Amino acid sequence: MSGTSSPKRKTRPWYRAWPETAALLFGISWIPLLPRGAVVTLSRFFGNVGFRYANELKRVGLANLDIVFGDEMSAEEKESLLRKCYQHFALLVLDIIWFAFFPKQRLTKWFVWDESTQVMYEDEAQLELTAHYGNWETLGQSFALRGQPIFSVAAPLKNASADKVFIWLRQRTGQVIIPQQGAARKLMQGLKKRQKLAVLLDQNTRPRDGGIFVDVFGLQAPVSSAPAALAVKTKTKVITVLAVPNEKGQYTVTVHDTLEANPEAEDPVADLTQRMTNSVAKVIKETPQYWCWMYKRWRFIPDGEDVSKYPWYARKVEPGD
Repeated sequence: MSGTSSPKRKTRPWYRAWPETAALLFGISWIPLLPRGAVVTLSRFFGNVGFRYANELKRVGLANLDIVFGDEMSAEEKESLLRKCYQHFALLVLDIIWFAFFPKQRLTKWFVWDESTQVMYEDEAQLELTAHYGNWETLGQSFALRGQPIFSVAAPLKNASADKVFIWLRQRTGQVIIPQQGAARKLMQGLKKRQKLAVLLDQNTRPRDGGIFVDVFGLQAPVSSAPAALAVKTKTKVITVLAVPNEKGQYTVTVHDTLEANPEAEDPVADLTQRMTNSVAKVIKETPQYWCWMYKRWRFIPDGEDVSKYPWYARKVEPGD
């Protein structure tokens, strides 16, 4: 979830949207038929191709790794890590389709829930905090299959036809996807009904859309304040939960933190937003190959910050951002 605002959707021109949708439907026609080993092998092939030819995204990823790891890693180690990231992202995309078919058998076998996740089954409203790390997409499907009422807000894709297909895939096991338009009221209603809300907090949310700047690996970056505001207002726990795969493509789901708002803080929303960000950042630093490093995480530079510390793709925040 990137916030509860609803900016106007930018749409793909038809000559790009149609081939994308056709490719997605083609994938749906054969990817579910593959055995698990073939899906994992194919993800490594596609990941290697992406790493080889997606030059600009590779530049973004290496710049981000420089920020977080600096001289802790050699250039060769950063390239090797980024290649693994591409392979993992390819597996994620294939798995959105693969797990949506025969979900009961596949999710039961290939998603293992660690004992730490028992807190997620308490009869109470919760914010399930995750990130663009591991398999955040199928995590919600697996949780819903286990009988838990989970919902999330999804930003619409630029390709409206593909967006409808992806929503259908995500909701196959009972997960509810809420459109950004009018989301705030539905989120409050869901939490009052003791349901679980899945939130993503590692993407840029501009100040005009409810974002606030927090420390992300030593640099200020904008984050949505909406999840923390909901948690503060409803006194809801925040559970940091992530799913990572092994070499065979089996995921283990683990809870890393349980956070609550601090009413004594000068700004409880900002305080909780920072602690939520720190909770995810700690895991990313320990096992970085599962995070989406190709995202322009430090795109906006707030007033007063040293521009030289930011990556090449960053720019200063402007009026109206």
